[in-house]
Amino acid sequence: MARIGIGIVTYNRLGVLKSTIERVRDLTLSPSVDWVVADDGSSDGTIAWLRANHVPMVGGVNMGIAWNKNRALFLLSKILVCETIILLEDDTCPAEPGWEAAWVEAVRRWGHINLAVPWIEDRFQSGAGTPEDPFLCPVATGQCTAFSRDSLLFGGYLDSRFKGYGYEHGEHSRRLVRAGYGGIDETPYMTQRVAYRLIHGALAMVDTDSYSDTEQVDRNLTLAADIQNEQTPRAPWRTDAELRQFRVEMRNAAESARHGFALRRDPAEGAAEPFWGWRRWPRV
Repeated sequence: MARIGIGIVTYNRLGVLKSTIERVRDLTLSPSVDWVVADDGSSDGTIAWLRANHVPMVGGVNMGIAWNKNRALFLLSKILVCETIILLEDDTCPAEPGWEAAWVEAVRRWGHINLAVPWIEDRFQSGAGTPEDPFLCPVATGQCTAFSRDSLLFGGYLDSRFKGYGYEHGEHSRRLVRAGYGGIDETPYMTQRVAYRLIHGALAMVDTDSYSDTEQVDRNLTLAADIQNEQTPRAPWRTDAELRQFRVEMRNAAESARHGFALRRDPAEGAAEPFWGWRRWPRV
């Protein structure tokens, strides 16, 4: 059976994260699931709590949303070879048993899918919000997104030039749609128009404080406008130094996951076997 990967991205929201983790554990019913929490340098006790509760984690210093989401996406797709990857922000959690089934089916059909959040429903153009008949919408948000491995292979990862908060998800989803995953890309009368596929997805969102910063948002908006026509797939890094940093984070995640990444593994079973490949990597 093809493996499903679930990534939860977080930063300094331990209280909200605990609830999301509990719901993922209780309401995910598929038998072949790997999972990981991507932490972006939290200082509120998140890391200690994750370790104490045997939650697999990947993280490092604070790098912003794009880099942190890439941590989870790369580990689940490249290292653990999950065929479907569902990425949750920490304030978005499962609301029904078997919630993941709709996301898996939508990815099977479309390769990439986004969440239909209520504050953009007035912009839905068509569809029913189901995996079979998603909404089509000219905008997409990042609370929950799902990907096939193929979509990341041909469309790439989030662009690490986006720092902090703002527009990193929109640029990435647009690039995937243009590569043929998760939407419709049309160019009528010399202007490009993209419509994203969205589903309801049996999820609930919790009100939390935003880490939005006006200066970051403005800078990222300028970057998005500058690179919107660059269709080349992105790696999670852009420089040699970023590549080395990312490798260290992946290696540390593998070495610290004493009980492995399987969602259903009982910690009483003991430590999982290490990933042999990481042991051969030189220190950098």
